[in-house]
Amino acid sequence: MTDDAKQLLLRCFEGDKASWDRFVQDYAGLIYHTIKKTLALHRGSTAADSAEDIFQDIFLSLVKDEFSQLRRFRGDNGCTLASWLRMIAARRTIDHLRKSNQAANPLEESVLDGLADESENEGSNEQLQLLASVLPEIQPGERIIIDLFFRQNLSAPDVASILHLSIGAVYTQKSRILAKLRETLEKTGPL
Repeated sequence: MTDDAKQLLLRCFEGDKASWDRFVQDYAGLIYHTIKKTLALHRGSTAADSAEDIFQDIFLSLVKDEFSQLRRFRGDNGCTLASWLRMIAARRTIDHLRKSNQAANPLEESVLDGLADESENEGSNEQLQLLASVLPEIQPGERIIIDLFFRQNLSAPDVASILHLSIGAVYTQKSRILAKLRETLEKTGPL
């Protein structure tokens, strides 16, 4: 953890309003963006009402009981405050979705939208169609791992923390998913 982040947190814990305002200003966008991306990943939409509710819940939980949750941040193993808050936001969003018993929509649209943005200039409609034909072979839980690793570029420890899995389990699942994709693509043809 940087000295600046450490000092900011200490001032927040002491009740300094200006420091809390700075904390909110520095991290509100990151938290809200993570909530919206996680909702989009699981629902195929960004449901603004849910995002606002989750956003408020996260900030309330951070200040609750004299910042007890925020005090748990240690910055161990190179974990930054931003990555820790991103994990908190993703977990809280997933928990919200589980509690509300809303079925997660298939992620084909979300993944294809991201790929379409990247490949618009290349005119690779054939590749997108091939990928669209492969994605139904991937389970929703596996799609989450694909998104966290490859679209959000998170590390294995971050993915493990978000999904409440061991790092070994994350690597095993990632390998299995990639093998399944390779096998499906070999049957269909090369990209």
